[in-house]
Amino acid sequence: MRNSFLKITLSLITMISLSYGEKKIPNKPQDTTFSPVWEVAYGGNDTDKAVGTVALENGDIAVVGTCKSFEAKQSDICVTRVNSDGKTIWRKMLGGKNTEEASGITRASDGNILVTGTSRSFSKGRDRDIYVAKIALDGQGIWQNTFGGIRAEYGRAVAGTDDGGALLVGETESFGNGYKDIFIVKIDKNGNMLSETVMGGDKEELVRGLTRTLDGSLVMVGSREADRVGDGDFFLLKMNQRGKKIWSRTYGGKYEDILNAVTPTLDGGIVATGYTRSFGSIQTDLSVMKFSKDGKLIWHKIYGYKRYDFANAITMTRDGDFIIAGATDSMGEGVYDVYVLGLHQNGELFWSGLYGGRNTDIAYGVTRTSDGSIVVVGQSDSKSNAKDFYMLKLKKDAKANKIKK
Repeated sequence: MRNSFLKITLSLITMISLSYGEKKIPNKPQDTTFSPVWEVAYGGNDTDKAVGTVALENGDIAVVGTCKSFEAKQSDICVTRVNSDGKTIWRKMLGGKNTEEASGITRASDGNILVTGTSRSFSKGRDRDIYVAKIALDGQGIWQNTFGGIRAEYGRAVAGTDDGGALLVGETESFGNGYKDIFIVKIDKNGNMLSETVMGGDKEELVRGLTRTLDGSLVMVGSREADRVGDGDFFLLKMNQRGKKIWSRTYGGKYEDILNAVTPTLDGGIVATGYTRSFGSIQTDLSVMKFSKDGKLIWHKIYGYKRYDFANAITMTRDGDFIIAGATDSMGEGVYDVYVLGLHQNGELFWSGLYGGRNTDIAYGVTRTSDGSIVVVGQSDSKSNAKDFYMLKLKKDAKANKIKK
């Protein structure tokens, strides 16, 4: 299936920090901060990387990542349940004899856990396929499945649907005309494919994030090469729960622009974040964009300094503000430090924090827990010789406290 995409290129003046017809939202007190509660890095003797997290009951979280430790065959998808104190309750390893890489996690309508990624263990030719699995809250596997053709497919994100199934999004090299095209798979509650959709042009489309909106629709974000090979533009696609397009938007500047994550807003729209090399950026700057439910750009904010600043994850707080997590090498003491920002509903920055050690610390996931706290997950090699899972819990407080280690 082919779809034409709407392309809108905006000038530097209109993109940096302006609002587009949005009703002014009163600013909240500027002394709002988030205090670190605990910071944990754990792993084995090899490389372990947390890429996503979702809230469970009682302040617990489930974390998905790619593990080469813990007796993994080559690399496995690993799912860990962690309690509100940062202690591991259980760990589940998923995969076969070859490599698996994790990319997304969510909850199904029945409360169980859905994870997705990319697998080379179950295809006949050892090519990459989209991988999806369902796991019970006690860590027991319920089912797993893969989808793909004779070439490579990449699973990027998953969202549960009202019928108990899910929508998987990623990229395909088997079924499209371009190098990578968007691949959307609708599955039922048992993991069986109900439909598949391919979208794209003759250049590359990349998928990075997916969320459900207030009306039950889904919005996918990533990038799309529209006019220039190698420099993608911000891309958004709104779909119904069967994966059928409602609208799409493409925005961009002269250089590379990509959206890595997306979250719903209280007014039915979405806020998406990633990075830009356009719009006056010296290297890469962290980019945040709000869209209405109809796909209208409300505001676009850019935060960054002299070097590399980027966002990989976003979540909404209880009062409708946004917490964004990524990394920076413009500030801090490490090669990269975890960079966390708090934005009001109008996109204005009200708080930010840097976390990590002297080496490389990067955030890839963030969630709001059932007790209202924020948990950031990622990867760190500042605490050991190997790269480990990194987890940071933050609690809203009027005054920041020293971190517990």
